[in-house]
Amino acid sequence: MTRLNLKNITKSLTNVQKEFNELNKKLHMRRDPMDDVIVANMLSGYKYIDKLIGKRIDITRKKNLHHILELNHIVLCGTDLKVRKEFSKHIKGTTDRFYGQKGCNIGDLFSWHKNNIKKSAWNRAAGLYSLHLSQPQLFFEGNHRTGALLMSTVLALDDKPPFVLNLDNAEAYFNPSTLVKFTQKNIVTNFWTLPKLRKYFAKFLKEQEDGKYLV
Repeated sequence: MTRLNLKNITKSLTNVQKEFNELNKKLHMRRDPMDDVIVANMLSGYKYIDKLIGKRIDITRKKNLHHILELNHIVLCGTDLKVRKEFSKHIKGTTDRFYGQKGCNIGDLFSWHKNNIKKSAWNRAAGLYSLHLSQPQLFFEGNHRTGALLMSTVLALDDKPPFVLNLDNAEAYFNPSTLVKFTQKNIVTNFWTLPKLRKYFAKFLKEQEDGKYLV
């Protein structure tokens, strides 16, 4: 059974954190500092994924979609119940947006994935990422980080290595992601821009496969 190598994932993320100031200078759009809380919450997210795939819980199935929402709660609030209580209003607002936002809610992602279920895991992961990151975004905040975890889960459920940010792939991940972030969903982008970006990310994910992130 496929499981995540949390030790190597931790090493990659901490290496990026150490070099993030220099890396940030190369990006088309500067990003917020990668502080200890962000790294800790991302590692909690990968631990959550590891539990899901250990139980073979497919988060793209209708009854399991709430796990995608939980990934966003984790990257923003962590797992501490006291912290969750402090952010209760944000969590409620995020939950309402997740299920009911016009233009992009979890139902839209579920429908897209269902219609593309025969495609490869790389294509499905890239499609879900592009759909939820483009405007309007699925979440208020943390869409890049949640998207990375979402892609990782889809890949791991197909026995493929998760996507993990490292010093070699960071620039190739962040710059196209910025382009996706500022792409508005409409008739033109749905048929032209977003499919091109999905194709890029599917190829990118396939090329980034690294067995060291699996046990």
